[in-house]
Amino acid sequence: GDDVGRYGHGLGIQLTEPPSHTDWDETDIVAGMVLTIEPSLVFDDDRLMVAEENVLVTPDGATLLTRRAPRDLPVIG
Repeated sequence: GDDVGRYGHGLGIQLTEPPSHTDWDETDIVAGMVLTIEPSLVFDDDRLMVAEENVLVTPDGATLLTRRAPRDLPVIG
């Protein structure tokens, strides 16, 4: 379908906090916020893949907080 949901959210004391990265959330993004960037992909009608990155918003842009995964990921299952 064409429902993209949201592309991420704030991260803090709770696992999921405002702002919600959607077209309707008008929260200003400011230095000091920690955000997740998590685009998702639905395929085969019953499978969902989500890649999540955590970033710290800085006065000059953003700093990636997520440690990069190895290029060769294990296949499970």
